[in-house]
Amino acid sequence: MEDVFCPYCNELTEINHDDGYGYEEDILHEQQCQKCEKYFAYTTTIRFDYEAQKANCLNGGEHKFKPTTTYPVEYTTMDCVDCGESREPTESEMKEIKKLRGK
Repeated sequence: MEDVFCPYCNELTEINHDDGYGYEEDILHEQQCQKCEKYFAYTTTIRFDYEAQKANCLNGGEHKFKPTTTYPVEYTTMDCVDCGESREPTESEMKEIKKLRGK
C-alpha cells in the first residue's frame, strides 16, 4: 500500500482499501486522517513497470532449463530461466535431481 501525506497536518497516512475501496481510477475518493481527523480527497493512479531481459531461446537459441525446487520431488519440472517455458524432466534428469536432493 502507498502512503500519502495528509494535506492538512502533513502526517503520513496509509490509504485504507477495505473492501476494495479507493482503487478505481479517475474518480475522487475520500479518507479521514488518523491524526488530525480531517477528511481529504485523493485519486488513484495504477502504474505498470516492465523490465526486459534477453531470451535467446526465443530467437533460435537453446533453452536454459533448470529444475524447480518442488516438494515432493516427483512434481519437479524443468523451467527455462530466460523465457519461463516448462517441461517434464527426462528420466536421467530426474535421477540426478533425486540424487542431489538425497532421495
